[in-house]
Amino acid sequence: MISRRDAGFTLVELLVVLAIIGMTLALAMPLLAGRTTGASINAAVGEIRAALRGARSTAIAEDRQVVFRDDPGGGFWLDRRHFSLPAMSGGAAPRVTLDGATQIAFYPSGGSSGGRIRLAMGDAGRVITVDPLTGRADAR
Repeated sequence: MISRRDAGFTLVELLVVLAIIGMTLALAMPLLAGRTTGASINAAVGEIRAALRGARSTAIAEDRQVVFRDDPGGGFWLDRRHFSLPAMSGGAAPRVTLDGATQIAFYPSGGSSGGRIRLAMGDAGRVITVDPLTGRADAR
């Protein structure tokens, strides 16, 4: 038979367990922060690739040129509309820049002017390449 005195945990035991959990979380947080940066970059890449597919489709369907531009203040411009990228919990969003061009144009023929779009956030980064013949956007 268990007496009342033997049931439960002491305050010291609970404090030791909480200290171990705290140290484990303190060690794991930098690793988790790196993964959320990568996840934010991947989400931004998916969003931009979807916007580029939509721009190509609009150019073909409406028989007109549609233009993609970066925005130094954050996000990007597509056909005179501004789009913001989702920010991480720290408040920073991936930065979008074009390599060697001021814009990427999509033509009614389905082609494009081509170009490379860089996304960067801290140490993480990805590149989206737009093919000039097909207008297709591939990420690396």
